[in-house]
Amino acid sequence: MFLEYKIIRNIAILLGLLTFFWVVYDSIKNYKSLNSDYLKANSSYLDKNYQESLSLYIKAARAEPNNLYILEGQARSLMRLGKIKQAEKAFISVLEKDNSFIPALTNIGILYDVKEDYEKAIIFYSKALEKEKKIAKGMSFFKRFLKNIQFKPSNIEERLNYIQQQLKLTESGRKLQNKKIDKIQPDFEM
Repeated sequence: MFLEYKIIRNIAILLGLLTFFWVVYDSIKNYKSLNSDYLKANSSYLDKNYQESLSLYIKAARAEPNNLYILEGQARSLMRLGKIKQAEKAFISVLEKDNSFIPALTNIGILYDVKEDYEKAIIFYSKALEKEKKIAKGMSFFKRFLKNIQFKPSNIEERLNYIQQQLKLTESGRKLQNKKIDKIQPDFEM
């Protein structure tokens, strides 16, 4: 009986070790390193150096022309640089590749909101919420803490509801923008 226990225990240990080494081997074999230009572009974007981030996103896109996150990063940088038409084309290009890519759907809605094309903003905000309900939660406390954001930013669903309510009012009674609050509102990110 004791001998059977030792055999079973040794077989279990051997299978555990084989599984561990197989997982390590498979992870190393399938590891795909992140594009360093993409990482630098994200860092520059977060530092509000939008021209540098745009240049780095363009450079990263040469290496990975179908990476939607890189292409969407270019569009966000263009939007922050005030190149609205170019940003719109870039977002549309991303959505042509994947029409359910949540960051692009949400940020093109923000672009149209900034551009004061509220009907299109409503369309894209609605599509984004339809595809992914969790974006209605907004930014978590922990993420706000890490980014040193002291206020709770509005989320896409709140903004959509606000625009829809304001559009029901007469033109003289509408207040669709608050420059002070809109200026500090962070972009949407997954």
